Amino acid sequence: MNTSSEEITATITALGNRVGGISASPGRRTVFVRGALPGETVRCRPNRIRKNIIEAELLEILERSTYRSDPFCSCFGECGGCSLQNLTYSRQLFWKRNWVEKALARASIEYPVEFMKDVIPSPEKAGYRNRVSFDILNGKPGLHRLGGDIMNVDGCPLLNVRGQKAFETLAGKQLDGNRRVSVRASGRTGEAMLEFSSSPPARITGDRDSDIIAWKERDSWKVSPEGSLFHETAGGFTYPVRPGTFFQVNTDCADIIISIVTGLCCGGGKILDLYGGCGTLSLPLASKGAKVTSVELDPDSTLSGIEAAGRSGTEGIDFVTCRTRHFLLDTVREKEIWDTVIVDPPRAGLGIRVARLLRRVRSERIVYVSCNPFSLARDLRVICERNWAVAGLQPVDMFPQTDHLETVVILRRKEDK
Repeated sequence: MNTSSEEITATITALGNRVGGISASPGRRTVFVRGALPGETVRCRPNRIRKNIIEAELLEILERSTYRSDPFCSCFGECGGCSLQNLTYSRQLFWKRNWVEKALARASIEYPVEFMKDVIPSPEKAGYRNRVSFDILNGKPGLHRLGGDIMNVDGCPLLNVRGQKAFETLAGKQLDGNRRVSVRASGRTGEAMLEFSSSPPARITGDRDSDIIAWKERDSWKVSPEGSLFHETAGGFTYPVRPGTFFQVNTDCADIIISIVTGLCCGGGKILDLYGGCGTLSLPLASKGAKVTSVELDPDSTLSGIEAAGRSGTEGIDFVTCRTRHFLLDTVREKEIWDTVIVDPPRAGLGIRVARLLRRVRSERIVYVSCNPFSLARDLRVICERNWAVAGLQPVDMFPQTDHLETVVILRRKEDK
C-alpha cells in the first residue's frame, strides 16, 4: 500500500456501494471519495493507494450536485451507519437500483430488463428503525465510525420515536461492565425494551414502567419485570420478540415485503420457508390456506412464531428448529416436492453449499428475499447454473439513508434439458 499527500481534483461520475463517489476515466486509477456525489467536481487527498484504486479524503466541493441535500444528523460523515443523508431520497433510490443491476451483471445473471422493477420507497425516511444497537465507550452509548472504532453519541435519528424516548432512560447512567445495549421499540404496540449485554446499572432497572429491561446472564436472558415480553406487529400479526432475536428493523417495509411474497405465492399449496425467523412470512401465507414448513435455527424465534400462531388462531404451519443446510439435505434426499421455497437469509447470503442444495430442491418456484445485492448475485449465479432462471426482481428500500436495501427475487424452474 502506498500513500501520498498530493491533492487531486476529481470529477465524480458514479456512486458506489460502501465506497462513496467514484471518479473513473480511461488510463487512470479509479478514485473513491466518501461524501462526494455524482456530478460533482471535488478536491481530495489520497489516503490509500492500491494497484488500480485510490481511496481519497474529501477536502472541498468545487462543483456541487443538484441532488445534494443537508444531512439531518449531526454525526453524519463521522458515524458509519449512514452514508447517503447528503443525497436526495429519490436519487438514493436511483442508485440503489443501479447497485442491484451492477451486482447481477458482474455475476452474469441474465434476465429481461423489464423484470427489474423500480425500488419501492420506505414510507418513513428517518425514525423508521425499531431497533438500534449501541456499543459502550467510557460507560456511554456509542456507534461505529467509518473506520470501525466507537464514538459516543446522544442517540440515533433513525430510531423510531418510541425508541428515542426509551433511549432517554440511559441519559446520565454509567454503563460500565456492558459491551453493548440495544434499544428495541414498537411504534405500533407502544412497547420498548433495553437489551444489555450483561447486568444493567441498578438505577436503571424498573425506572420506567413501560420499558422492559433485559440482560444477558451466562447463556440466557433475564427480563424485568419478570416474565414480560416485547411485542411487534407486522403483516397483521403480533409477535412476541425475545431479547437478542431478529426482527425486521423497518416494520413498515416488512409489511411491504410480506405483501410481495404472499402475492408471489398466491396459489398457496405446500410452502417451505427457510430462515423463517418468527414466522413473519409463514403466518400470512398459512392464513391464506397454504401448508407451510418454517425452518429456523434460533429456538427463541421458533417459539415466538409458535406463540404468534396460537394467539392468532393460525393453523397449517409446522415450525422446525434446524439448520437450513441440514433440512435441505433431508428434503433433497427424500425427494420431497414443494410448490414454493422461500429463503430469507442473513446479509452474508446462502453461501455456495446451501445454494447448490437449493437448486436441487423439487419445486417450480423459489422466492429469494435478500438484504445484500452482492451476496444475492453470488447465490443466484450458483442457483441459475442448473435449470433455474430469474423471473422477476423487486427492490425495496428497507434501509433509507444507508447503502443497504432489500430485494425480492422470484426464480422459476426451466424445462429440463
